[in-house]
Amino acid sequence: MKKISVIIPVYNTEKELRKCLYSIQNQSYSNLEIICVDDGSSDASSVIIDEFAKLDPRFKTLHQQNAGESNARNKGLKMATGEVIAFCDCDDWIELNMYEVLMHEMEKYQLDMAAGGWCKEISRKSDVIKNNSSVTDAVFGRDQLLAYLYIRDRYRGFAYMWNKLYKKEVLKDTDGKMLLFDETLSLGGDVVYLAKAALNVSRAKYIDYPFYHYNQRENSGCHTEDVEKLRDWLKAYEIVIKAFEDKNIDRYIIDYVKRFLVYHSSNAVEIAVKKNLEESKNSFQNIMKKYEKEYLKLNSSYPERIERYYRLLES
Repeated sequence: MKKISVIIPVYNTEKELRKCLYSIQNQSYSNLEIICVDDGSSDASSVIIDEFAKLDPRFKTLHQQNAGESNARNKGLKMATGEVIAFCDCDDWIELNMYEVLMHEMEKYQLDMAAGGWCKEISRKSDVIKNNSSVTDAVFGRDQLLAYLYIRDRYRGFAYMWNKLYKKEVLKDTDGKMLLFDETLSLGGDVVYLAKAALNVSRAKYIDYPFYHYNQRENSGCHTEDVEKLRDWLKAYEIVIKAFEDKNIDRYIIDYVKRFLVYHSSNAVEIAVKKNLEESKNSFQNIMKKYEKEYLKLNSSYPERIERYYRLLES
């Protein structure tokens, strides 16, 4: 029975944290190492994880001054002793059979990655995220995985790190060293990390069931209006594009990453206009222009997106 190391960066989520930890502690798959890295919480989060550690030896806790989510995840990766790695955000929770089902698939098919479905939790209502195109029930390879990850209109169930199990070996570079999150990025470290992990995957499988519950909060990173953080998020996608070009990934997939980068850039333009930040607005518009051809081509069936693109480019 292989051990799963579950890495949880913890920061100021005392209201949601116990539900998260209970959902992992009570998994039907019991051979777990639950690593909680308290990243300088100022609320009761640090006390809560210590309470769990006192009662359950599977919990490992580390307390540190605030250094960011990527740093906390890196600390967890360095502490991990399991053959399989999982990530969970401290304000989310998972179905009690998630790891058992995904691990069964990993063992049965000798997978590098097993992915499950997820649902979005908004105001105590669950919105199950559906793929708009069918996903194969069979084992698939790297290129198909990249298509599932980045062709977002068709496949919404693959986009994140936390609805997956990873064989530890795919989280290593060509020298056998553990892949670590880019701590220079204040936002988007997970975007780069998932892309680099996906490049190492040869065998993956998807289980179409919403195991993971993503708690969407208005103050989460993906809803930030901090322009400098937005710059880092866009930079993360530029890093992914470069990594895929270096690995000669199919141009079709790279174009979808560019399309997604333009989409995020357009959102950043809206925020810059709202805040009357002319220099930032121009910078974000330049990214839109850089990948205009790819964006317009891949959105030819969405005239409302093209209209919005030109409107924001002229704002």
